[in-house]
Amino acid sequence: MNEFTILNKEEIQSVIRMDNVISAVEKAYAYKCDGKAALFPIVTHSFEDGVSEFDIKSGSMDGAGIFGMKIVSAFEGNDKYNLPRLTGTILIFDRETGMLKSMMDGGLITNMRTGAAGAVGCKYLARAESEVLLLVGTGSQGPVLLDATLRVMKNIKKILVCNPRSPHKVEGFIADVRDKLQLKVHMEAVTDLETAAGMADIILTAVPSRQAVIKTDWIRPGTHLSCIGSDMEGKQELEESLLARSKVFCDDLTQVVSVGECEKAVKQGILKRDDITEIGDVILGRASGRDNNEQITIFDSTGIGLQDLMTASEITDVADKLNLGIKMKL
Repeated sequence: MNEFTILNKEEIQSVIRMDNVISAVEKAYAYKCDGKAALFPIVTHSFEDGVSEFDIKSGSMDGAGIFGMKIVSAFEGNDKYNLPRLTGTILIFDRETGMLKSMMDGGLITNMRTGAAGAVGCKYLARAESEVLLLVGTGSQGPVLLDATLRVMKNIKKILVCNPRSPHKVEGFIADVRDKLQLKVHMEAVTDLETAAGMADIILTAVPSRQAVIKTDWIRPGTHLSCIGSDMEGKQELEESLLARSKVFCDDLTQVVSVGECEKAVKQGILKRDDITEIGDVILGRASGRDNNEQITIFDSTGIGLQDLMTASEITDVADKLNLGIKMKL
């Protein structure tokens, strides 16, 4: 009879660490490009358009000896039941036997691996001496993006924060982040996004926009941009012509040309699919990252299930060593 572990959010929170999540995301990208991992087709179903739906992201990670899936449900009417609108559950299976190893809450893992992904883009593509970081967006991704990025970019001296649609939220966001992350780096609220973008060495974008919030002419040579907001067809954070002017990288080529930041530029023919490099090849040393200090680099991070699976697999191993969670047999 097979035994597996069930972990809730609190148990995951007790063992998950951002440095480990960054490492897990790097491994996921590298395994994918090294042929040691595979993404399976996404399953999506809408019960009522814009009201209730679910999707399944799944894949195998032969390099880590696992396969699995993340099931995400979105039910807008859950407020009346005092339940969250969005829930996620991750299942991890043993690659050799097919037996279930663990089942766990996916919310915290999803949030942290998304922030870690933006940081991985900075680690391999930004100039090491970068000092000024601009965060565009003050949603739930903001704190984890900053936390992860500051761990890999050691020379940041100033953080600019802008929310183009709701500037009144920025001061409160900064206060919360300072308290939560115990940051000593100078943080500053900005309303003039054009000026801030022109000052930045690194730009992190995390806004659910369908029109470009960052214009091509604002960006100076040598800037790196990690973009995580475009994860659905039609979403856009950057002006299309900026991608044509830059060296572009991604997490999954097939995904970014259909639902990522690259989507509109590719459809307009100003960015060729062949000009986009998967970050895993850079991590493996099979492709170059930034070629010089004047080059603009972009990392289009749409989010792939392998990030969740690799992170969840490592959490499973730690939890088993610490005897955390509920042990179940089917």
